Amino acid sequence: MRQLLDNCQVISCEGDGRAVALQDAAVLVNGATIEAVGRMDEMEPYRQQLEPNQIRNMGGRWLMPGLMDMHVHLSLALPGNGALMAQVENDMQLTMRAYRNALDALEAGVTFLRTVGDHRFVDLQIKQSINKGLLKGPRLFCAGHMVITTGGHGHGRGARETDGPEGFRQAVREQLRAGADLIKLAITGGIAGEHESISDSQATFAEMEAAAHAAHNAGKRITAHAGTAQAITQGIQAGLDCVEHGYFLDGWTVDLMAKHNTFLVPTLSVSRAPDYMRERGCPEWMISKALKAGEGHMKSYQLAVSAGLPIAMGTDMLPAENYDGTLAVYREMEWMVEGGMSNHNVLLSATKQAAELCSVQDKLGSVTPGKFADLIAMPGNPLENMRHLRGLDFVMKDGQVIRNFN
Repeated sequence: MRQLLDNCQVISCEGDGRAVALQDAAVLVNGATIEAVGRMDEMEPYRQQLEPNQIRNMGGRWLMPGLMDMHVHLSLALPGNGALMAQVENDMQLTMRAYRNALDALEAGVTFLRTVGDHRFVDLQIKQSINKGLLKGPRLFCAGHMVITTGGHGHGRGARETDGPEGFRQAVREQLRAGADLIKLAITGGIAGEHESISDSQATFAEMEAAAHAAHNAGKRITAHAGTAQAITQGIQAGLDCVEHGYFLDGWTVDLMAKHNTFLVPTLSVSRAPDYMRERGCPEWMISKALKAGEGHMKSYQLAVSAGLPIAMGTDMLPAENYDGTLAVYREMEWMVEGGMSNHNVLLSATKQAAELCSVQDKLGSVTPGKFADLIAMPGNPLENMRHLRGLDFVMKDGQVIRNFN
């Protein structure tokens, strides 16, 4: 069915540079895709072809592509009370909890989730059900299990532990066999490991190179949880396409990332969320560790912004969780602005750049005819103030209204 989203201001997220919204515009949706975009007077011929119930007055709202969160764990259970509960979950309980997290994200305007390590392939199972039309949910782009060294970051939380180049190669192929869209490694310690440091290098060059070869031979990209410049430099040289977090970068490493067009998913929220962590029962050692990383984390992000690295937004929290007075996905984007990125470029990081990271830019990431009608809208203009995202009240996926302001 055709429907016209009338009387809106369109932030297309199509290009780079200064953002110019299309004022007094309308978007024609045909089934699951965008058919036409233009000013309201230009769209009059289409309007004349439609019945009144096919025209939706958007009330002047600011309309843009659905948000795309590049770092999500649907089965997330932080160390503390939540982790204890997760340890006794059966498969059905895990699946229901993870699916609820995915559905909440969609209703918050996140129409696309890139999962980067989940228990028992739950992300892939939910993706299959959504793609078959059995469940309503966001688009999922899944890594399956994170591949780590024995006892490495994420051990005991559903990761695939292995050692040596052949072990890493086999573990990657296991994820591919299960249907993974990308591969995720952990190559350093992290915040959530009590007996490890963010500065710990955990994977060898040969292990990372074997994993990258296996992923690339299958036409998939490979990313890594990574904290320090030394490990990240080795990872890029071994073939990483993307870095998650990048807590402690330096200028030389950022320049190398720029040379190789390596993406960064910064996840700024994870090192500046003490109240969020305490509310979820996280131990004090973990909170202290996160806060100590905060200053270096932000400086690393600012280095990446200055160098013009391709940056994609990711929360490393459940996108629709309450955090710092709003939802995690909106607050992450606010942190990115506070760290020095323009509002427009932050919007691109959560749309166009994210689509490019997942190689789906031909179908997603901008308000462009021929692309899927995954759209969100809000009364205020996020190009002027990112906090206007907090007022988001319209969500469409595949041309179907998920959340309506009426």
